Amino acid sequence: MAITTKTPVHEIAVELPAAIPALESLGIDYCCNGKHTLAEACTKRDLNVARVLAELERLERQNSDALETQWENASTKDLTDYIVRKHHAFTRDQLALIRDLADRVERRHGATHPEIFQVSEAFAAISTELEEHFFCEESILFPYIAQLGTNEQPASPPVFGSAQQPVTRIMIDHEHTGDEFRLLREITNNYLPPEDACTTFRTLYRALDDLEQDLHRHIHLENDILFPRALAQANA
Repeated sequence: MAITTKTPVHEIAVELPAAIPALESLGIDYCCNGKHTLAEACTKRDLNVARVLAELERLERQNSDALETQWENASTKDLTDYIVRKHHAFTRDQLALIRDLADRVERRHGATHPEIFQVSEAFAAISTELEEHFFCEESILFPYIAQLGTNEQPASPPVFGSAQQPVTRIMIDHEHTGDEFRLLREITNNYLPPEDACTTFRTLYRALDDLEQDLHRHIHLENDILFPRALAQANA
């Protein structure tokens, strides 16, 4: 979306969930009174609208759906570093955001929309599994992969028998995560909020969708580029 001073704040929150922490830190109401424009909200809080707009534009660029950098010729270390810096970091931030949003929606709308408890339960399982998944990649598999194809030798033999074993395990995890998001889409009717949903409710569903879309790009980099190259180097 193109954010301007005339953009309603609640639309910014829905279309760019990553902006929510910034809006909250500035004391800008994006939910109950979120129909006011960005200019009106900044005037009410005595904020410099140009500076706020610049920060929101920065967040929008940072979270844009631009195509990934081409990684076919990059080293495995550069690629693993990028995955951790870009996708692992985004996912962790998004998990924290979604957790907070889901808690709020449960408290405000759980009585009339009991499906939100199913959403929270499914999300909790995904969150726990992703955190464990990232720990295994960052502490064991990625450091090993990063040294493949270089003149360096691992400081010690890998704890796994071969590179194929952990790669296969990780790819099975990817398939399982895909299945869990398909279930989440069923529960949320493809992330379509109910007609009476407030801005927080709508933002929650948008944040879940953003998380899934980023995971698609993330998993593509690992399954289709990083792992085939790592296995080829390990078997060379």
